[in-house]
Order: sequence, then structure tokens, then C-alpha cells
Amino acid sequence: MIRILRTSSREKEDLLPGRLDWFKANGMEVRYDDLTPDPQWAYAAAPASDRAKALTNALAETGTKAILCARGGYGASDILHLLPWDRIKKLPEKMLVGFSDVSALHAAFYTLCGWRGIHGPMPATQLWNKDGETRDIGSLLELIDGNKVGGSMGLAPVGSATAGNVSGVLFGGCYSVLTNLIGTPYLPRSLKGHILFFEDLDEHPARLMRHWNQWLQSGLLDGVKAVVIGNLLKLGQNIPDNAPFVVTEWAKRCPVPLFKSEAFGHLSPNFPLGFGSLADITCNLDTSKSSKPNWSLKWNFKKDLQSIS
Repeated sequence: MIRILRTSSREKEDLLPGRLDWFKANGMEVRYDDLTPDPQWAYAAAPASDRAKALTNALAETGTKAILCARGGYGASDILHLLPWDRIKKLPEKMLVGFSDVSALHAAFYTLCGWRGIHGPMPATQLWNKDGETRDIGSLLELIDGNKVGGSMGLAPVGSATAGNVSGVLFGGCYSVLTNLIGTPYLPRSLKGHILFFEDLDEHPARLMRHWNQWLQSGLLDGVKAVVIGNLLKLGQNIPDNAPFVVTEWAKRCPVPLFKSEAFGHLSPNFPLGFGSLADITCNLDTSKSSKPNWSLKWNFKKDLQSIS
């Protein structure tokens, strides 16, 4: 059983009825209870107190394997201080799924409870099943059902990244959302031993670098093993998506190996990443089949996190 929940904003065109039919047509049971919109604040799906209560109830209810956030947008950070963390810490860990604005929830659950989650597709978006693309959705459902415990994606090194193995705990999501958590109780004070992954939408290159200065100057990159940049979309007028000069500049300012992947972000397919899982970045030096080494990131919820330091 999957619980679908509006933790952030509401789409202009209600997409959920059709998505609920999609789940039913594919033989899956879902739980969904709509929330009453706030007439005074249209940017979120419902008042913050209602969304916090709905999330708390979903975490405590039995029979639900995972909580699938309907969409991102805005509003997750509004409810962080309203959640009963002392109570939540005593509950069994439950898988939260989502990306974009939901990155704030992933970060908070990981920081305060040590819980893991999935950065992955959400049903109340135009990206879900876009043009019949279901590979990312299929991977997500296998993870929720327990038929898979991990995943993989190709990488490309940027700048001075050199061949070799890198291991760490995955932490990341929407870059601007996470940047706004710096200095709060909902982001770790140290990310030593982690592999960071970032993607974003509607952020100008200069703002991206301004955010990066905050990560650097706050010391959060001390001890980080590597950084993986996903899709950077709508960077500004006359600036193409994933503009190479942006990632190149990022690599110049990055004190650890930096990699690029177009397998995740605000696009379809958006392949799942295990937030809080153990990941390995490896380089295949067998050049018999290719003139260039092949890089990949593989993550697994079942691997022992105690090996990370």
C-alpha cells in the first residue's frame, strides 16, 4: 500500500485523479485523502498545520509501505518546525519518496531521525509517465515493493576528477532548497563521508555560484567525498539547459571530485537515488571496448554504512 500525500504545493491543473486511476489500472492500491486549500495562501496545497498533521498521521499509520509525495513546488520547509520530532523518532522508519521541494523533508528526516528515502518521480507532475516513459517509475515501484535495494547510473567526470573508487553516503536533492536549510536543525552540521548530489530548476548561474559560496564558506564540504551534478534546467534567457560552462565553473570551485549525470532532476526520466544509502563511484579502466573510461554511481540500501568515515 502506498500513501500519496500533498506535502508541498498543489498543481494548477489537478493531475491526481488521473494518476490514481493509473495506479489502479496497474494493480496497485493507494491511499489518498485530499486537503482543503488555504484561501489566504495559495502557494501551498493546504495550511501548514494541516499538512504537518497529515504527514505525521501517514508516518504512524499501519499497512503503508511508503509515502509518495504528490509534487514539490513550495511548502515543505513550512512544516518542518511543526512536526512532532520526538514522536516521529520513536516510529518505525518509513520510506518517503519525492524530489524538488521534498528535498527539505528528506534532509530533515535524515538529520533528525537517521531515516533514508528516495529522491524520485512524483505522480502529480507533468513528468510522471511523460510520453509513455516508465523506466524511472518502474525502478521506483520495485524499490517500494522491496524487489530492488539499489540502482545505478552513468557519470562523466568534470575538471580534475581522476580515476579511482569513491564511497560515501548519498545526500542531496534540489540544490536551492537544501541551501536554504544551511544553519537550521534540519541539515547535518557535517557531511563528512558523504557523496552529494544536486539538481535544480530556474536558478541563474550566478545564483548557483552564490549558493556554492555558502556551502564552501560554511565548511559543509569538509570531508565530502565527491559531488554529482544532475540536470540544471532553465538557467536563464539564452542559456541552454545543462550549459557546459556552468558545470565547468562549478568544478573549478569544487574542492573534491565533481561528476555530471543527466539521469536525475526535473525531467523525464528521473531515475531514483537512495537518499542516505551507501554509494560507490567507480571507474572502469577497461579501454578494450571504449577509448574513454566508463564511470558509474551505484547505490544500495543494504550496504553497511558503518564502513563510511
